Amino acid sequence: MAKDKNRNLVKRGEVWYFRLRKGKQVIRKTLSTSITEARRLRDDLLKDMSLYGDIRTPQAGQDENPLFGELAEKWYRIRSKQIKASTMRDYRSSMNLHILPKFGNRPIKEITYLEIEEFKAGLEVSTKRINNILVPMRSVFTMAFKEGIIKDNVMAKVDNLRIEDPTINPLSLDEVIKVLECVHPHYRSCLTILFFTGLRFGEMAALKWRNVHLDRKTAKICETLVYGEEGRTKTKKSNRDIDLLPPAIEALIDQRKRTGRKSGYVFLDVHGKPLNTDHMREVIWKPAVEKAGIEYRPMMQTRHTFATISLSEGENIGWVQHMLGHSSLQMIFTKYYAWMPKGTRNDGSAFMKAYYSIDLDHKAGKK
Repeated sequence: MAKDKNRNLVKRGEVWYFRLRKGKQVIRKTLSTSITEARRLRDDLLKDMSLYGDIRTPQAGQDENPLFGELAEKWYRIRSKQIKASTMRDYRSSMNLHILPKFGNRPIKEITYLEIEEFKAGLEVSTKRINNILVPMRSVFTMAFKEGIIKDNVMAKVDNLRIEDPTINPLSLDEVIKVLECVHPHYRSCLTILFFTGLRFGEMAALKWRNVHLDRKTAKICETLVYGEEGRTKTKKSNRDIDLLPPAIEALIDQRKRTGRKSGYVFLDVHGKPLNTDHMREVIWKPAVEKAGIEYRPMMQTRHTFATISLSEGENIGWVQHMLGHSSLQMIFTKYYAWMPKGTRNDGSAFMKAYYSIDLDHKAGKK
């Protein structure tokens, strides 16, 4: 029964195609990512065959107007060899869940600016997610524009939504200690590393023993591990050697006893597998925070905690920048200015001290 329902339909990736052999000719048409829509379009094509003996010839110029879904497939094949696997996974998710159901079966020349704005307004996801969804769509349109398929790249007119800076809500040192006391003992070392190095979760998960140098009290951060796939660090600046503070060194010594001979990775879950961010967040982090009796924060706040405590205690701003792998000091000032102590930030006192000194010298010179 299922086979009859899907006659003349072939699925490639997430897209359904119409396929019919007519003598020596094979007719192939892109339909939809939805099987229901694909069956409806297939029935229309078969009706054409029944009434006219062939699929009606498209209007002049339509052969040069490919469907968005067809170009998206080509784009994916090209870009998948150029972009990190974890990033392409996110792009593929955006395409399959949001973009292709709306535009996959539309000729790309017919998609208008207003339609895209309406599509953007109808997405029931976060502002940041909306902007991320637009990235692969914008890239497909750019490819079509450069190829000469479209003369007007409407995506060039579509602006990203303004994203409010994420709330920085770090833990205090007292709260850090409480969380470490309440976390499952197997995962105490990796949380200690997050709190006392400021590493991103993917950087910590990808850390290998060959890049840990306890004798020099440093570790080389050069990879990330996201959903089981290794990749490059977020930016070139993120590829760095970090200092290991005493709590981090103690955690690594303890961790070596646990996993030192089991894997090249420093941190493994209780089953001996590399860490997974979803499992860590839901099964380890949330229960530990709740048990500690403190306000819930996303696990990313471990990174902010390291930065804010370091700066508030007067650590050199450049050192904090290097430890976090930020590309510029400006990023540190922008994010963490409020945590910089009076003695190290521009509160006007140094300016006025210099002014009064020069003003007094100037007045003395006039006498």
